Amino acid sequence: MLVKHPALPVLPLLLVLGLTWAAAPASAGWGDALKAAGDAGAKAAGLSVTPSQIESAFRELLSLGADSAVQSLSEDGGFSKMAATSLSLPDSYQKIAETVAPHLLDNLNAAAETAVPAIGELFQKTIDTMEFTNPSGLLSGKSDAVTMFFEDSARPGLTENAAPLIRSALEKTGAGTAVGAAQQLSAVTGTDFDPVNYLTQKTLDSMFLYMARTEQDVRSGDLAVTSELLQKVF
Repeated sequence: MLVKHPALPVLPLLLVLGLTWAAAPASAGWGDALKAAGDAGAKAAGLSVTPSQIESAFRELLSLGADSAVQSLSEDGGFSKMAATSLSLPDSYQKIAETVAPHLLDNLNAAAETAVPAIGELFQKTIDTMEFTNPSGLLSGKSDAVTMFFEDSARPGLTENAAPLIRSALEKTGAGTAVGAAQQLSAVTGTDFDPVNYLTQKTLDSMFLYMARTEQDVRSGDLAVTSELLQKVF
């Protein structure tokens, strides 16, 4: 799919890059040099958008995707809406779980749905402080480039902070017994399964999936309602 991005006047752009390239690290790309030029440099070059506008658009884009994820996943049955987000148990658990923990999967779904709003807040805090090292490169990148950059940069911290929220949700929903049941199943089947780790990773995967789809829709123009800034940048 072709990615739309603002046309950049070549000669003014080269002038701006030439003025800032010497001050940038040797490993910096042209996108870093454009960012170093700042809004004033971009305007002097006649560019239609400035680095700060691009970064603001990225934050708005990511927030839009995170909000969409929270709204969908926190609903009753939210994780079951798509095969990619649906929760499951290890194959070796399937039959024995019916006897040892018949409601294990239901408990896991309830806990994940309960934890999503708080995890969404974690996402928003991270979005607000995210540094985009090469905004112009991300703008002209793949259809989910901004989301992928965000995931690569933020996933370790989000994983660490989301796990306690998942554990708390298991307890609040009365699904704390699911942890004990899973431990029993692990001992019987020889298959290691940590409900907290599984739900944490699955919830993050699902959040990023919704965010990527939102970005793709914004870039392609398939999302009917977007802000003036997003329309200008993308």
